[in-house]
Amino acid sequence: MTIDDAFFLNVGIDAVGFYAPKFRLSLDDLAKRRGVAPEKFRQGLLAEEFAVPDYGEDAISMAIMAAQNAISRGKVNPKDIDAIFVGSESLPYAVKSIASILSVFLNIQENAFTGDTLHACAGATLGLLNAIGLVNSGIINKALVIGTDISKYPLGSSGEATQGAGAAAMVICKNPRIARIGSKFGKVSGHVDDFFRTLYSENAEVFGQYSTVAYLNFILKAYDDFKSQAGPFLADYYVFHAPFGKMPIKSFQRIMFERWFDDPVKMKLMLAKAEEREYTKQEREMVLAGKEELQPSTITMLREKGFQEDEIVGLNYFYKGWLALKLMPCLDVPMRFGNCYSASLWAQLIHIMETRVKENDTIYFSSYGSGATAISGMFKMQPGFKEHVIHGPTVMDYIKKKTRIPIEHYEMYKRDLIPGFIHTGHVKPAPENTSFLNVAMCERGCVLPVQEEIRKCPQGHAGVHERSFPMVGIVEKIDETDVELNDHVCVDSVFLVGDVKSGHVVELAIRRLKVESDTGQIHWYPAYVSK
Repeated sequence: MTIDDAFFLNVGIDAVGFYAPKFRLSLDDLAKRRGVAPEKFRQGLLAEEFAVPDYGEDAISMAIMAAQNAISRGKVNPKDIDAIFVGSESLPYAVKSIASILSVFLNIQENAFTGDTLHACAGATLGLLNAIGLVNSGIINKALVIGTDISKYPLGSSGEATQGAGAAAMVICKNPRIARIGSKFGKVSGHVDDFFRTLYSENAEVFGQYSTVAYLNFILKAYDDFKSQAGPFLADYYVFHAPFGKMPIKSFQRIMFERWFDDPVKMKLMLAKAEEREYTKQEREMVLAGKEELQPSTITMLREKGFQEDEIVGLNYFYKGWLALKLMPCLDVPMRFGNCYSASLWAQLIHIMETRVKENDTIYFSSYGSGATAISGMFKMQPGFKEHVIHGPTVMDYIKKKTRIPIEHYEMYKRDLIPGFIHTGHVKPAPENTSFLNVAMCERGCVLPVQEEIRKCPQGHAGVHERSFPMVGIVEKIDETDVELNDHVCVDSVFLVGDVKSGHVVELAIRRLKVESDTGQIHWYPAYVSK
């Protein structure tokens, strides 16, 4: 049941990066505030906390950080990248691509394709398919694919506990150092009103139970379509889009008990493993009552297929072992960061590449985008890939790098009441700094195009100043505190956000700090935050 090596293209993932905001809200605190039992979130959703953006942090900010991590970890020359594809549901503009904004902050060459690929949470997957096709055909050499999102639901709503934020980035090319992608994909699409967000709303609308049914239906159909092309297979790991942690578990269980039973080889393996030990009376009672891993509906289905109680109990523990081995390692991501929408699947994939998989292991992935589409495929890990994923920042680094916020802070964030505390000052490169962001700016700090012929500020601000910002710095001095950006002239100073003081070690971030009141134009500025 191992797929032949010739199935995989000589195209795939060459470098990876991840980013998530450091602020986290404990779902125990949210449960207490909403008057519900914490088990509803911990056990019902398999969730513990979710990421909450800092001041000025949005999909652009996170995408830049994830992409910079991929570029620096992979030692990729950004000038070699000739396409950027971004999948997101958190678009800042109705018309203007995220990818084009990223190009200037990532020092990408001007002769590059840029574009956003949209289909709810499957947007980054569609970007990946674009990149694979263009690289494989020789039209481009190297692409940067990013999924970046902030999921939002109203205070007190049923979806509130499934919010989250994060970004995942991958560099795609031929002769990839990390993983090759398969040559076939499972795919299914249709008009389904399970989830949507209108142009004029920050919050999504979701039909909870119906959305779950639609998700599982499409995940299974994408699996069937992939298997019809690739033939029988048994992957070493399975990764699914995760609106919350329990959904991939439901997907994995459905595939095992509704699809693998049609495969006599898999069935023989499962039953042989299930008979390896005897089970206690208490274990039998727990399983058959639906209080172990198998859902009551699965137990009913097994009985209808003629399985005896001992076989059902054995299959439960076989499934439990495989669940722990093949799926659970990637679920740290939805448990710790919440639903990252278009980044959800790819952040999980990056996490197990960094922590679990071995050379030549295969990973089956299944992406889902509401509305709806599902896309599945497979990666095979390259020899020597570990040296390209062990250096941080890793997903685990971001799991550990967190600041717990009180529920009051979270509710102020939801009401857009978090104060900015924007200061100006001077920053020098820290001893550990290895790279710089180079951009041209007007005297008011507006970022200018790289094209010399049109390098001027459309706002009418004077000056073209070539600025070089160290990625890691030390604050030399604070010039002004709580500045008004409208009045500030920024020629040689930098913006500092939050509780930053002289002598602090800071890291560069790109933050959304200003929106023009008359036109709605958004300004993202290089700014420094505490490291």
